[in-house]
Amino acid sequence: MRTVLLANNRLGWQVGGYLAERGDLVGVVLHPDDRRSFGDELAALDAPSWTWPDGRDEAADLEPECLLSVLFGFKVPPDWLGIPSWRALNLHPGLLPWNGGANPNVWPLVDGSPAGTTLQVMATEIDAGDVLCQEPVEVRPDDTAETLYRRLEEASFELFRSAWPTVRDLEPTPQAGEGSYHRTSELASLDPTGDDLAVVDRLRARTFPPHGAEFERDGHRYRITVDIEPLD
Repeated sequence: MRTVLLANNRLGWQVGGYLAERGDLVGVVLHPDDRRSFGDELAALDAPSWTWPDGRDEAADLEPECLLSVLFGFKVPPDWLGIPSWRALNLHPGLLPWNGGANPNVWPLVDGSPAGTTLQVMATEIDAGDVLCQEPVEVRPDDTAETLYRRLEEASFELFRSAWPTVRDLEPTPQAGEGSYHRTSELASLDPTGDDLAVVDRLRARTFPPHGAEFERDGHRYRITVDIEPLD
């Protein structure tokens, strides 16, 4: 299926490589230089590429059947969504309607919301479209934002590879439940202040590798050590 990919980061590059191997990739839209990750790898795929917000007319001239967004950090406007002859899709590493928006690897650790990955139909509102398929991902007591991100990344690629060959047969279904949505600016609310710093002091006081602060959850024991880096 002729596809124009709007992508960033390693997951976007992995999906782009898969599409290129299948002969489905006809164009790639990249982040601007100052917000680009895996840009060289994406640009090296066997397809013409453009830097956002350029490329709309060129992408339309390719007459793609699908427009696919993967970790693309810009809201895709209606004039782009109308380009594909079939559908515009988005691969989001969150179990929608939970954790739409930014940093879906962070909030399950904070509020206990479910983690997972979703292939959805793109709508004018970010992460609000109907669901084609999704897969939950376990949140473990020893997860960090990084370890959960890596498992969500892996699960997202596996979900996409499994779904893509027969994606036209999938029936879109509305998102069910209230869910949650976050912006990157909310991350600052997680930084320790005031009384929180007493917890930081306790953790650094217990950090003497291989020793650390220990806790038990769900019948298993875990150890915490901290790494504190001066910034000024």
